[in-house]
Amino acid sequence: MMPTVLLILILVFGVAALFWIILRNSAEKIAAQYGMLADNFGLELNLPKPAMGGFVRSEPSVYGRHESREVSISAPGKGLQNTRQIETVLKVELKERELAAQLTGTGLLGGFRQRDSRGMDRWKSGEAAFDAAVDVRTNDTALLDRLIDLKIQESLVTLLKKAKGSIYIGGGVIAYAELGLIADDARRERFESVLALFLRLAQTIESSSLKMD
Repeated sequence: MMPTVLLILILVFGVAALFWIILRNSAEKIAAQYGMLADNFGLELNLPKPAMGGFVRSEPSVYGRHESREVSISAPGKGLQNTRQIETVLKVELKERELAAQLTGTGLLGGFRQRDSRGMDRWKSGEAAFDAAVDVRTNDTALLDRLIDLKIQESLVTLLKKAKGSIYIGGGVIAYAELGLIADDARRERFESVLALFLRLAQTIESSSLKMD
């Protein structure tokens, strides 16, 4: 009897130790990527301390100002449609607060990502490939006519279909959400490219709004 109990205890502690090592290694990779984001854009790095002996590890985040705009990258606690799938979210300050828009990939998964799009018109670019790949909802189709050119369309297709991300504009924020965590160079570099795109979009949106006024 005792050898059996001892064997079970050894197996339990072994599995727990393996799980702890996996968690630690994963957390270190993610922390390293956030550290590079903080360094590259002059942002403040937040690294929460692990709890329960390292078995509970909150995700890091970065926050601050870049090119005179508030910027944050974090992994909020809730996931896609309140599931357990964790999203990483990039937010960039937008001084124009009237525009509301939502951009997702077409299809079933894109439909799951749609949030608060009721009452907004679907905007179409007139480019068949883009309109088949991306579902755009907005309260200002005229502004998007001026904003989303062919070059931006290419970037959006890559983000919203290939990377399976979503873009939300409203309430003074441009946000990009993508399932998963920033644990490797490729994903970090994608978020860096999104940040650069959003900085340009924010300036263009604000400039267009001023011209309309």
